Amino acid sequence: MLVASACAANSPTATTETAPGTSGPPPETTTSASVLWRPSAAACVEPGESGSCELDGYPDRPYEVYVPGSYDPGVPVPLVVAFHGGGGSSDNGATMSCPGSDIDDAGCLHGLGNREGFVTVYPNGTGFFPLKKLRTWNAGGGTDGWNCASGKACSNDIDDLAYVDRLLKDLDAWLNVDRSRVYATGLSNGAAFSHRLACERAGTFAAIAAVAGSNQFSTGAPCNPARPVAVLQVHGTEDPCWSYETTDSKCIGSGGEKLGALRSVTGWVDVLACSDGPTETNLSDTIEDGTTTVATRWSDCDGGVNVLLLTVIGGGHTWPSGSPALSERIVGRITHDWGSEVLWDFLSGYTLIGPGD
Repeated sequence: MLVASACAANSPTATTETAPGTSGPPPETTTSASVLWRPSAAACVEPGESGSCELDGYPDRPYEVYVPGSYDPGVPVPLVVAFHGGGGSSDNGATMSCPGSDIDDAGCLHGLGNREGFVTVYPNGTGFFPLKKLRTWNAGGGTDGWNCASGKACSNDIDDLAYVDRLLKDLDAWLNVDRSRVYATGLSNGAAFSHRLACERAGTFAAIAAVAGSNQFSTGAPCNPARPVAVLQVHGTEDPCWSYETTDSKCIGSGGEKLGALRSVTGWVDVLACSDGPTETNLSDTIEDGTTTVATRWSDCDGGVNVLLLTVIGGGHTWPSGSPALSERIVGRITHDWGSEVLWDFLSGYTLIGPGD
């Protein structure tokens, strides 16, 4: 049923799976295929280091990459691609998950990657003159009163799918990427673009974790993934920039309605034919920061995937335990009860082959 990963020359076959959304060791993989892998390009970044890598065909869109110190070229490594928000760049894409914007804080997504053994990549969207440093992704929308997410990348119909394809090809040249364990995440416009990738690159990404951004692509085009893909959406009830409900409210940028969180995830529930749920549980409220989190899960979906909505009650347009792009007065509260580890806990439960296959 799900054979996409078998087609990748350097992708091993996943043999076990952790329960989706639960803690535990990462899925084991056989490595017989990996011994045949040889780099076709010099390493851009050595194990335990980070750096900026140029991308052929995209001279103005390099990507930042963090390689864990445990990386062994003989063993395929999981990959998390994290997309910055609208008006951001790879630089603040890297700091959005960092407490206090400290790029060296262990709480950053790439800090987690160093501990858990996955490569973290922060790509660059497209900037336009005269504000070339304010980059956006073409996440879709823009018809029948729906917001075009986001900005000129959407209105100019920039082919960001081709950019991502080229990015992954470049990484494959110097990293032994486990192509059955490639994941997308992002904030706001980057979250919406992650949803689009789940719709149009489901044969590439096993799961997504979208923070403060919904499946805007589905408002203007059919979302027909080539295979089931697991979806996690994180959204604050007091988000002033991308409202929890479907509205045209905004804190910056162009107008038009943005798809609300619940409509976004229930759309995925329909696409993935989930037959069990919703069930609700509460995450631990460990810090008095004005927020609590409710987890709503739909399961028994096609391919054994889950759809999970983490509703941050009182939360704003922010990454959990991360740093806001603007002041709290503008974007709302950050929850400090949990952070990127919850996203990785969900993502790492899936491969392109799927649970139990």
